[in-house]
Amino acid sequence: MERSSYQLRIDVEENYYDQVSSIVGLYPESYKLGWSYEIILEEQKEYFDIIIKFLDSLEGKYEKLHELGIGNNNITVWLIYGYNNQCNMEFRPSTLERLGNKGIKLCISCYEAGTD
Repeated sequence: MERSSYQLRIDVEENYYDQVSSIVGLYPESYKLGWSYEIILEEQKEYFDIIIKFLDSLEGKYEKLHELGIGNNNITVWLIYGYNNQCNMEFRPSTLERLGNKGIKLCISCYEAGTD
């Protein structure tokens, strides 16, 4: 069974987790990976740009994050992608441009999910 997700990760000291959540308006279910908000991908009929959702959550809030010592280089977007047979993905140029303009890294980890 494949399981894929997007994660917004912010490298910050543990004592700032609640403040970061309040600033960006996203509240992780746990902090086992540090401050990391996860959206699990389901089979979708319509395209939904999760990276844009994350960037929208950050927009206009970088200064407040900087006050906590969080630079844009401390923010990453992860795609954890479980696949069967073949791994293909596509991103809109405008999404990648927006990530790049903010200096936010996109990290992709693919793994063969196998069959269950």
